[in-house]
Amino acid sequence: MRYLDGEMSAAERTAFEAHLASCGECRQSMNELGRVERLTGMMKIRDPQDDFWENYWKKLFRRLERKTAWLFIIAGAALIVLYALWKGVTDFGEITFVKVVAVIFAAGFVILLISVVRERVHRYRTDRYRDIER
Repeated sequence: MRYLDGEMSAAERTAFEAHLASCGECRQSMNELGRVERLTGMMKIRDPQDDFWENYWKKLFRRLERKTAWLFIIAGAALIVLYALWKGVTDFGEITFVKVVAVIFAAGFVILLISVVRERVHRYRTDRYRDIER
């Protein structure tokens, strides 16, 4: 690449050109590199417009807000269920139908929450594409 970019000194350039004259494999590689450099030199890269960046930040904030909101909702619901379980265990009193249903509901919610968290952690650890920006 230093040869193609003109960054070699005169002595280096002469030695390199002598090597290219005697080595067909290197000459072919240089021809391919030169062709790639010419093609990339013809490419025009446009800067993103202002509306792109505005929409980008809006989408990013929207995703963050929604994830944060769901996190608070789940945490709040989990705390309510845990509090109900704690109150039910420490001050259960007489066994009634409503208390049994509440315990069953709370147990199901805790099991579901644990299952979802475990699945998300497993998916995050095994996702081959997690470092790829979407």
